[in-house]
Amino acid sequence: MTDMWQCSDLIQRSLKLGTGDFFESTRTKLIRIRAVTVQRCYEAQSRSRRCLIFGLETALKLMCVEVPSEIDYDGLTAVAPDCPNRPQLHGVRSIVWPHELPTVTINDITCVTPAMTWIMYARKTGLQEMILLGDALTRRDIEQKWYSKAQLESCVADFIQTNGYNGRNRFQVCSRALSLMRENTDSFPETLLRLTLMQHGLPCPEVNYQLTPPNCDERLFLDLAFPHARVAVEYDGRQHARQWDRDQRRLKAIGDARWSHVAVTGADLRSAESRVALAASVADRLERQLGRRVQISKPLTLRQLSDPRRVRAR
Repeated sequence: MTDMWQCSDLIQRSLKLGTGDFFESTRTKLIRIRAVTVQRCYEAQSRSRRCLIFGLETALKLMCVEVPSEIDYDGLTAVAPDCPNRPQLHGVRSIVWPHELPTVTINDITCVTPAMTWIMYARKTGLQEMILLGDALTRRDIEQKWYSKAQLESCVADFIQTNGYNGRNRFQVCSRALSLMRENTDSFPETLLRLTLMQHGLPCPEVNYQLTPPNCDERLFLDLAFPHARVAVEYDGRQHARQWDRDQRRLKAIGDARWSHVAVTGADLRSAESRVALAASVADRLERQLGRRVQISKPLTLRQLSDPRRVRAR
């Protein structure tokens, strides 16, 4: 992880772009949030006689892990093994976690490990947030990647075995989330886009598929791809408004490779109607490329999509 002085330097250099033109990349945003969180944790620790163990969203921010907005919390969160040891500090939410509590130290601040933080969220949040957070822990960016999917699966299996959970239990959401997670994603919108296509009956696309077009030295990484049909589906965020020339060259290279490209924006994911239209558009591209009928289905819930019987069938 980047040292604190490097974080501050990066933030200052990024802000020099000017507020009118400023686009904050995910990496810069995470570094900025981490720097602020470190200072807030220092201040909280100075008011406590006990060593505080920070968890949930606070731990994630300290470790430069992107936090889904649905589970974000503006204050700090500390974890204790039992009620008598819960810290009573203004501005610090305290929770009890009676299980094992592996920790790491960040700038002399103690926090729960990312894997155990993910497991802790299983009893507090929904399946979509677990998938988003799991994808965030297995990012393509090496500075944001904490685990492979297999390593996270191993952590969950060890936790369940150690604590004697058998069959159906509140941590089964971890297994369901793992079945729909994919390594090496770049953003939450890409994850939501992938899930949307699958919920409407389309096969799971490959994540960040590497394409080397003919007569092109540059390797392209496609957000989502159906290689057998040569169809690419990519999310266009705010950053694309600032790199029009580069995007046009990229689209030409994809076309030269005889691939069909579907560009997706936030509006395509905003409502049930727009998501159906998006899935139909992708299905249409698949039909054209494959020369056969590709149908979409009535949308499934994530719980239905992650049903073990359905997962085995896929």
